[in-house]
Amino acid sequence: MTNYKWSILNGLILLALSGYAQDKKTVPFEKPLTQFNDQNPVFKLKAEQVENKHRHLHFYALTGYREGVKPIVSQFNVNFLAQKDEEHGTHRIKMYNLSITDMLTYGLIKSNEVILEVRDSSKYRYNPRYGSKQRWLRKNAYCYELLLPENTLKSANVVRNHLCSLFKVKCGYQKRLIKNVEKNIFVITEIN
Repeated sequence: MTNYKWSILNGLILLALSGYAQDKKTVPFEKPLTQFNDQNPVFKLKAEQVENKHRHLHFYALTGYREGVKPIVSQFNVNFLAQKDEEHGTHRIKMYNLSITDMLTYGLIKSNEVILEVRDSSKYRYNPRYGSKQRWLRKNAYCYELLLPENTLKSANVVRNHLCSLFKVKCGYQKRLIKNVEKNIFVITEIN
């Protein structure tokens, strides 16, 4: 096949795939996420991936709120679960139906103790003035799953940095003057 024909064929394949991915009604799932079961992760390794001894596999899924899925409350009252799979050499991180603020703080910082430097704070944390918390979560909560090679998860900052990239924010502790006292406080700032 000539280079010209090959590049046209590649272009058509890419065009078809990009259109396919954008049409949410036709995206193929082996199991739709509406049939969610925490014991059956979103990602499963295929045979050729299991045989991959270098374990350079990275996958993530970020979706909106999933009806009927309970947020995780694990050890030390954090809102995520990290599972190590020694057989396949992977780490899986899971967070379900959480606000952006709760995801970035891992549930370790009270939401009202986080400074938001964002255009619309109502997308980041719940406030009772918004009405029903459940209705707010359905509109603003996310589910997240990350699969990494086990040796790449050196700290929770790997997850936080990935979430910051996805939500186009930066976050971390900063010294701020609050009521005339300098404090270290967690700040989430949107990146333009």
